[in-house]
Amino acid sequence: MIQKIVYIKVRPSQIINLETFALSLLAIPIIILMNDMLKQYLSLPFIPTCVTIHLYRLPAYLSAFVLIHLVYQILRVYCIQYEIDSEELSYYSGIFKRRHEIVELYRVKDFLIEKPFIYRLMGLGNLIIYTSDKTTPVLRLEAIKEPEEKYKILRGLVELNRREKHVFEVD
Repeated sequence: MIQKIVYIKVRPSQIINLETFALSLLAIPIIILMNDMLKQYLSLPFIPTCVTIHLYRLPAYLSAFVLIHLVYQILRVYCIQYEIDSEELSYYSGIFKRRHEIVELYRVKDFLIEKPFIYRLMGLGNLIIYTSDKTTPVLRLEAIKEPEEKYKILRGLVELNRREKHVFEVD
């Protein structure tokens, strides 16, 4: 019997949010420019006062939206966790509605390691796992540190688990 020991417990890097960070930084000057333009051109007499007040507040509304979206994306990535023990691979995700996906290790069929350029600069990579599981045929462990090392550990556990459960793959 294989003992239930957690071999790998890892979270993805916030580099996944690089696009969100960049767009948020680009939105700041646009909102500031919009604020200046609204103050300059919004003194038209035919616009009702109640509408003018909200138009003056539009940059503040947009800034709040950008900030809330940025915080949500950071929390979304922070709440993801991958855990590999002796019998199963677990994937936890979700901020408000937690999701816990489990893939039995003997169902793992193949692996793929991706290392985009920006990830390589930071020593990160994606470990993509192909399984025979109906609900999760492909599981992506994104932006994790040292994906080759995680692959070697996972591959050894998969082989050990298949031998223990007498599971063989037939093509």
